[in-house]
Amino acid sequence: MNDIDIVQLDDFRKQHIAVLCLPGLESFLSDIVEHLKQKYSVRTCYSNSLAEMEEVVGWADAVFLEWGNELTVEVTNKIKALEDKKVILRIHSYEVLSGYLPAINWRVIDQIIFVAKHIKDIAVRQLPGLLNPALNPPEMIIVPNGVRVE
Repeated sequence: MNDIDIVQLDDFRKQHIAVLCLPGLESFLSDIVEHLKQKYSVRTCYSNSLAEMEEVVGWADAVFLEWGNELTVEVTNKIKALEDKKVILRIHSYEVLSGYLPAINWRVIDQIIFVAKHIKDIAVRQLPGLLNPALNPPEMIIVPNGVRVE
């Protein structure tokens, strides 16, 4: 039995995804979180506490940031562990209209999900570097906001 290679259990674990959002702004997340839980281990952190967010980020393999607002500005500039994670940011309209985008540390963002094409267009006008391949910009996709019909 000593000759049998020991398989690392971590190789078989579900990927860990942290979902971060400020409290009170998580109303769009319930369906997304439930969908992610079907395949991944998911922890949500709807908090103002940088320490709580840092702990959840440390646990995660990937981080989903809901809103490109003050939470994203704070987290991308202060939590160094994000540099080693896959980071996805979903941007709605109010963030591009409120001036948050220039303060985000874009070097740690791997993918941006815009909720509409016109929101992406406004963001790119504010930050033309998002289209510059020499700056290694994040991948950008559009996933329109949906409404659940029951």
